[in-house]
Amino acid sequence: MTPNNRRAFERHIDLLIESVNNNKFKIPRDARMIQSLVNIKKLPNGRANFVTVDESARLLANMSANFANPNFKIRNDAE
Repeated sequence: MTPNNRRAFERHIDLLIESVNNNKFKIPRDARMIQSLVNIKKLPNGRANFVTVDESARLLANMSANFANPNFKIRNDAE
């Protein structure tokens, strides 16, 4: 699910970083994806600086948060 506020988006980013740090999420050796994650910076108050989150990192964060949700179901629009 796409986050509808800043708090939810920050949670997705934090879940992604935590998953990577705990080796629960394996990143392909795609330099662009790795660079996207490395570029994410924190503000002095500890919150994510959204200016440093690019599209790849945003999509990866939303995807990993969805799969971490036990109630997540893949929607089949063909039915």
